[in-house]
Amino acid sequence: MKAAKRAYHPLSVLIHWSVVVLVIVCLASIAVATRLSRADALRGVLVRTHVISGQLLFLLNLIRLSIFSAFGTPVPDGQDFHQVHVMRFLHGLLYGSIGFLACSGTLLAISYAAGQTVMGLQVPMILSPAGMASLRELHNLVSVVFIFFALIHAAASIAMHYFAGRTTLAKMRVEGKVTDYITSPETEKNYLRIDAPVMPTDPRQGH
Repeated sequence: MKAAKRAYHPLSVLIHWSVVVLVIVCLASIAVATRLSRADALRGVLVRTHVISGQLLFLLNLIRLSIFSAFGTPVPDGQDFHQVHVMRFLHGLLYGSIGFLACSGTLLAISYAAGQTVMGLQVPMILSPAGMASLRELHNLVSVVFIFFALIHAAASIAMHYFAGRTTLAKMRVEGKVTDYITSPETEKNYLRIDAPVMPTDPRQGH
């Protein structure tokens, strides 16, 4: 028997899929940029796209973590105690790697801009060439780790939905009114929940 469907609040759904889009943009832009010559003007545009999408990705995850901290964290799908905690650990790795990539990427961007004048101020040199090379290698390594765990996350969600009788994918379906995506989560037990129960379908509607 399948577990009863419990949808995440639309705000959580919106942030989740926005993060997915930003991850794709961030990875695709830098993958293409590194294959272009340094003289190609498109390379600079793609690198800036990579940096901006990465910062937006970090910001959205900070917003999501703030919401979870204030209103409660949805329990990940799992058949037992151990699976639930494995999924929590996996989410922690994803959040942690995004945070590291955003911080290291910002340091690299500032280092590459050293000596330039921005808004009347000269950007200082904060890393030595050797430090920049080491941080760049570490940034690339963590990005590969992030992709690996993101793929595991996606595969686990699909497996839980189709093979474990859970409603994992249905929880993240975009549905409801547009205003639902900017309203507060429903109140229950004196705190705001992110995963509000879905109202039963009216049998008179014929589905």
